[in-house]
Amino acid sequence: MKKPQIILLLFLAILMLGACTRPLKEITYVHGIETGKVYADSLQPATYLIRPNDHLYIVVLGDDPMNTDFLNLTSATRTNMGQNLELITYTVDERGYISFPQLGEVYVKDKTVLQVQEELGKKIKTYIEGTSVQVKLVDRTITVIGEVNRPGVQSIFKNQLTIFEALGTAGDITDWGNRRNVKLFRQTDDGKEIVSLDLTNPQLINSPYYYILPNDVIYVEASSRVFGFKTLNFVSIFTLALSIVTTILLIYNLFG
Repeated sequence: MKKPQIILLLFLAILMLGACTRPLKEITYVHGIETGKVYADSLQPATYLIRPNDHLYIVVLGDDPMNTDFLNLTSATRTNMGQNLELITYTVDERGYISFPQLGEVYVKDKTVLQVQEELGKKIKTYIEGTSVQVKLVDRTITVIGEVNRPGVQSIFKNQLTIFEALGTAGDITDWGNRRNVKLFRQTDDGKEIVSLDLTNPQLINSPYYYILPNDVIYVEASSRVFGFKTLNFVSIFTLALSIVTTILLIYNLFG
């Protein structure tokens, strides 16, 4: 085999190896975003509305605990706290109601936590003066599946969780994940909403889906499973390069 042919084979091998490397803009979050400046936080996360099967932690406080203890689940089940979430919380039934002591059934579906807190506070004050009510949504979770390092159901503890923080709870997207077409599933009053998010687009920070809500599902699709310097460790790259060189030398010995 002549020298020009060997050079041509080497060139083709290098070209094939380079073609397997994904462009940087496909794997970089908010690629090209301008740094060194402050972006106005004009976009506020959507307000979560209570839905069936949610768990509400409700506690009634008063000047004399003896007057309010009978209204609190934590008082009746203090020894079992932490063993069963249902023992210390109110579960919203399929109709959107909770059953509260002395008040009976209270409709909470499609209301914010603050609205429920204010409504319960007004009703309880008609029976016991000098009381206040605290309501919290507990057992808040999101689901992150697909090409992430730790797929599954993730607990969230912040009221404002961004899409990047949500992916961080799952260990970030793998090298095989398609960052330009991440699916977000969200339950709304009108049905299931499904949107596609491009995590490499700097405009994402202005998207109404930049903030994640409880019960959202994030699905990271797989991209073309190609090899590249990011997806291969040093040993794999060295092995691949050595195989190419060995093949070329073998062809040269056979036909040279």
